[in-house]
Amino acid sequence: MSYIYSTIKTKVQEEARMFECISSRYELPYCLMLVYCDARDDIAKIIRSNMRCADRVVEIDEYYSAVLFFMNRPDSFVVVGNKILYVLEKMYPQTKIAIGVACKERLDSEDIVAKALQNVLDAKNQSTNTIVDHF
Repeated sequence: MSYIYSTIKTKVQEEARMFECISSRYELPYCLMLVYCDARDDIAKIIRSNMRCADRVVEIDEYYSAVLFFMNRPDSFVVVGNKILYVLEKMYPQTKIAIGVACKERLDSEDIVAKALQNVLDAKNQSTNTIVDHF
């Protein structure tokens, strides 16, 4: 877990800082969604091409991608997560897909990465493709 945490933190850190700055200035919460897909395909490109509300998509490695977006309503992460899950399940029906979400409410930018990673790992351990959003 520490390897993937440091990799995700390094790749997402700069983007998370930008979201943190805008979030604090305009009091606009944001979410970090980690998407795991064992299809070993360019899922970041697929997510990017199917999402309009995602402000930033970051490819972590061949299995993980991160999506950072501002929440314009309390259930934004549900809408975004379900859309990503639907698209990936349609394209890769025999593939394990897991999504972990952490939203900025009372977490600093490092905690949001740790919480999203914990949630995606919990989702990976489920028997079905799922979204975990324990805050």
